[in-house]
Amino acid sequence: MPSDVRLDAVQGRIVLAWHTDEDGLFLRFAAEETDVRLVCRCGRSHWIVRECLPPATATLVVTCHGCGTRGTFPLDVVRTPRS
Repeated sequence: MPSDVRLDAVQGRIVLAWHTDEDGLFLRFAAEETDVRLVCRCGRSHWIVRECLPPATATLVVTCHGCGTRGTFPLDVVRTPRS
């Protein structure tokens, strides 16, 4: 199981890739070799996720499904859908 990381500790870091499953939202940050599970300050790890693509800067916007806390991460590479 990947390690948990709180939103407050990684806010603004560059995301290389992301995926979700029944255990939550998993992010791969630049300069990291493994995925981490994003955890909100309320303790939940389930997020509503939205990619915002160019012409503006590519970003990943997350909103906690439990308490509504939001976070924004720059995207280095736009994720392609899993088939």
